[in-house]
Amino acid sequence: MARKALWIIVLAVVVLVMAWLRVCLAGHQARTQADRLMAGGRADEAIGFYDRALHMYWPGSPDIAHAVRRLTAIAEQREKSNDLPGAVHAWRILRSGLYAARGLYQPYPEVIRHAEERIAELVALELKNPAERPKELALMQRNQDPSRAWSMTALLGFALWVGSALGFLWRALTPDGRLLTKPALMWSAVFIAGYVVWLVGLSLA
Repeated sequence: MARKALWIIVLAVVVLVMAWLRVCLAGHQARTQADRLMAGGRADEAIGFYDRALHMYWPGSPDIAHAVRRLTAIAEQREKSNDLPGAVHAWRILRSGLYAARGLYQPYPEVIRHAEERIAELVALELKNPAERPKELALMQRNQDPSRAWSMTALLGFALWVGSALGFLWRALTPDGRLLTKPALMWSAVFIAGYVVWLVGLSLA
């Protein structure tokens, strides 16, 4: 029993590390590709990859911090060149990407507030109507939540993924370490399904 419990703990740690590595690697790849596109003068495409990087948030991520800085710089540069639609687009991508990263807390709240203020100001300028600024700001602040349904789907998938790994050790292995074929196949299928559901929910939340 003690041996099985130890394996369960080890597998749980491995699964958590795998999840973190997947998020870390995906964010790094997206940020690296965005930087390449920026270096080639393809800012619009780069914005999309910086957005992908923001969706791969984990606390302390240098790739997220870099994406925030670059999107802010793009938006500010477009403001200076009087490209108001382009600036609004960059600010909106930054805002939505950071909201999508919200979990137990909201990362970069001060950046979001600044982005919302700039969006409201620029929209009012585009429409040549200062009265639109408070309306736009109120509209953005009305609903800041990512999709709750997809967030719950991601949580369910993650729970299935981790739980099936533990179930595999608990039900598919005998105390002497023999593998039971039928339970092993069942828990392996649940493991794969949980991982897929987690990835889908994470990408659409």
